[in-house]
Amino acid sequence: MTTKTCALPFLLASLTGCITYAPPSGPTASLGMYFDNDSAGRMRTGTANVFANPACASPPSGGRIGTRMGMDERDELPTQKIAAGQEFTFDLATIEVQGQANAGCSVTATFLPEPGASYEARLYIRGNSARCEMVIVDGQNLAVPFTMPDFSCTGGMEGKTRNGVGWFAYYDISKVLLNVPLK
Repeated sequence: MTTKTCALPFLLASLTGCITYAPPSGPTASLGMYFDNDSAGRMRTGTANVFANPACASPPSGGRIGTRMGMDERDELPTQKIAAGQEFTFDLATIEVQGQANAGCSVTATFLPEPGASYEARLYIRGNSARCEMVIVDGQNLAVPFTMPDFSCTGGMEGKTRNGVGWFAYYDISKVLLNVPLK
């Protein structure tokens, strides 16, 4: 039996594209999402997750609405249909590899999408993920009001994080490596 060792980022890469969210029956709107990074050239995973409410409860249909891995200044997720006519809570989160550490930032927001409308959520990541800010605009590129809880629904590697405040964590590479037996 041989053993192959692979790092966690490659495992995360295999999960890109896993979408579990399905909008409930009824009126929908469209939501496009992208990440604008000030540090292009670093491996980064961006995710979008849906929650049942601002208290971060999981929705019955699953919560992943998009995942993207890339190294560009702007990483875009495919546009998704979302529930409309009721409050919609979601987050945009990013994690990037920085040598022997990871850094990330996320923002959770709640807004009221109108049936048939198109929206775009933009997460601006600054200072090597030290901070991030979300903006939601409608089809005319006008800002849409939204609320944010104090803490993001998607925390960092060491737990809860404030909305828009980045986190940084060193990791012990021996704990990250996986031994996968091959036949």
